[in-house]
Amino acid sequence: MITLEDLVSKDQTGKAMHYLIDSYSPDLRRVLVIRNNFRIPILELSITGFFDVVRKIPYRRDNPPVEVIGRPGLIAANSKLGMDCKKKAVLISAWMREKGIPYRLIASSKKRNGKFHHVFPQILVSGKWKNFDATYNYYRPFEQKIVTNAEVI
Repeated sequence: MITLEDLVSKDQTGKAMHYLIDSYSPDLRRVLVIRNNFRIPILELSITGFFDVVRKIPYRRDNPPVEVIGRPGLIAANSKLGMDCKKKAVLISAWMREKGIPYRLIASSKKRNGKFHHVFPQILVSGKWKNFDATYNYYRPFEQKIVTNAEVI
């Protein structure tokens, strides 16, 4: 079943992302990835191994004005099509939820006017929130971001 809903605001999009993560993170229990020529459950990857898998998924922007998010299992199954930041954030957050690692979603902007255009997860490491953004293949875990605006959603 496919449900269509307009993503009209940062808050509504964040709410929809959290719903998909909270409701469907168990999808990932059936997802396999290829590592060293073997198929292994995605949940058996180390945190850095998982980050590496997600960052290597090609970036693919949604076709405006349509914005797409989906269940973590469907996102993983269609990863060869590429993903934008929202889909990668849902996938990462669902993985974190299944592993019991605290996470949160951050809406951010690099624009002068501060208008939000990006979302990424942060994870709690030694009591501090660290960026865990795998949107582009050159991003690294925990790297600092220069933003003009950021907000937990």
